Amino acid sequence: MDRSASTTATTMHRSPEYDKLQQILDKVREVKLALAGFFIEYEQGQPSWPTILDQMNVLSSQVTTLRGLVRNLLPTLRTNSIIPMCLSPEADATVEQLTERRLSVFNHDFMPQLLRTKNLPEIDERERLLNTNSNSSLSGSGFGRPMLNPNEIQMRVQELNAALHSTSDILQGTKVATDKTEKQFDLQRFTNPSDTKQLLEAMNYGTALKTPDTSTSLTRNEQANLNQQMSNQPQRSQVPSLRIKTVSKANR
Repeated sequence: MDRSASTTATTMHRSPEYDKLQQILDKVREVKLALAGFFIEYEQGQPSWPTILDQMNVLSSQVTTLRGLVRNLLPTLRTNSIIPMCLSPEADATVEQLTERRLSVFNHDFMPQLLRTKNLPEIDERERLLNTNSNSSLSGSGFGRPMLNPNEIQMRVQELNAALHSTSDILQGTKVATDKTEKQFDLQRFTNPSDTKQLLEAMNYGTALKTPDTSTSLTRNEQANLNQQMSNQPQRSQVPSLRIKTVSKANR
């Protein structure tokens, strides 16, 4: 009787934030189980592509639901502070169960790392250097360039505007010249209608075409036949030439 009464009292004193936090933990377990099942199925064998798509859709919907729950509970979580009430160098079964065997001891070595509210020392040093550089740049010595006063800034702006207007005028003039050149090119004629007409009449009807002169070709043919006949005639045997040598007689 007392146990049931205490349970009822505990249930009545539970805040809505506790139920929301428990719901978030349940969703986290579901996502972890889905991921574990996906990895096991992938290790056992190559699943088909439709199966992979279905599992990815399920995981995506679960993660989206979890993000929505965390977003709704985040303002309440930020108003609460976590204070370590008990530190022990010995192993704690409750801590091991809550962290799923990732952490078994909650002692002075792990507590500063788990409940850290400030940056690491090296991060603090880098942030300090960045702040120093930013302050020095505002004072006039940052990155080797002095800080400009408002008058100089206005002069630079005017110079940039003048350069932009000059560039715009050059581009506009180039556009006008290009348009004018294109119009002149379109007005030019690269063909003569009369020549085109004569060419078409010559191709279709043979107008103004001259007959070839065959006299020269006949003469050439006759010359070729004559040369062939002369080459076919038998050559005459050459008569050997006789040489007569005369000798003068001596006077008696």
